Amino acid sequence: MSGYTACLAHLADADRDAYLAGVAPGTDIDHRGTSFTEPLLDALLAALRDPATGRPHIGDTRFDSAIFEGDTRFETAVFEGKAGFGSATFKRDAGVRSALFEYTGFASAVFKRDAEFGWAIFEGDVGFGSAVFKGAAGFESATFESYAGFGSAVFKGDAGFWSATFEGDARFGLATFEGDALFGSATFESAWALTPDVEHTRHWVLRI
Repeated sequence: MSGYTACLAHLADADRDAYLAGVAPGTDIDHRGTSFTEPLLDALLAALRDPATGRPHIGDTRFDSAIFEGDTRFETAVFEGKAGFGSATFKRDAGVRSALFEYTGFASAVFKRDAEFGWAIFEGDVGFGSAVFKGAAGFESATFESYAGFGSAVFKGDAGFWSATFEGDARFGLATFEGDALFGSATFESAWALTPDVEHTRHWVLRI
């Protein structure tokens, strides 16, 4: 975090306020390893909100190994650069509906409750490799315009990909589905793989 040696969560109130006052829509942010309470994350996203669109606009984003203590509300956020959430932990519900991503990675992220990515648009490559979804995972009507990697991901609850569109390769090799994997009305426009080494303990609903 430019200009400060402490992470955002441990700054004095005056320093935190000064940092947030210097954040504008499109700012690059680096909060690797930071623990976010719900009010702290909301304050950061408010500082990044573009008054013209009403949506948070974020440049290059580093949330690797961050811990989100409360509900996360990235709904409608626009990630204008690379977005890194590798090994992040979401302790409560993760709301990412209608967000727009360029290139993003959630490798080894842990979602302890529900994760909602419905209507999100992934313009570049996206990776959820080895991510763990302990609650329901919702990707209904999401659009994956490039490569989508879910290799070795673990879905402990139901995984919903209803009406999702995969324009590039979609890879689910070695993924584990302990609940229902729901792909009804999903569209696969390129090569895709639900390979024989996918593990599942319940059943697939595949009407493509």
